Amino acid sequence: MKAIRLKQEQQIFSINSYQKLWQLKTVIHQLNMLTANSLQLSVLGKLNQNVVLKSSQNEQANTELNQNLKSIFGIETDFATFNNPEIGTLFITGTVVSHFLQEMYGSKQLGEFPSGPYGILRGLGITEKNTYNCLQDLNNNYFLLIIRCQKRELKFVNELFQ
Repeated sequence: MKAIRLKQEQQIFSINSYQKLWQLKTVIHQLNMLTANSLQLSVLGKLNQNVVLKSSQNEQANTELNQNLKSIFGIETDFATFNNPEIGTLFITGTVVSHFLQEMYGSKQLGEFPSGPYGILRGLGITEKNTYNCLQDLNNNYFLLIIRCQKRELKFVNELFQ
């Protein structure tokens, strides 16, 4: 019996940090206009908890953020929040939601473990140095745009960021 090998183009993850939501919106809009639909986008960020909010205010803030991100990504986009003991309450939207919400040991999600975000980003192929920088940015309330694209598209994505 002869084996058939299918050659698939390699998928690559790229991460960029943005301090302001409007910056993130602008980049996503440009990516959607300049590239094919094969880009898979996700956003990871820290819910702003500089002040202690009542649960109703926190729920309202989550709803507003969810609606704002869905206006960028589209209505069908997944959105979830989870608590990480080292970083705080994080949100994730887009195609990598399932990575962060993967249940471990039947009680906790992977993103809730102290090393969860670090391990997930490293598992996506992000270098140790870049992962460390991303986690520092998360702690400083930056938004992380996670882009999954084919190797040939990475050139166009990198040109857009410069």
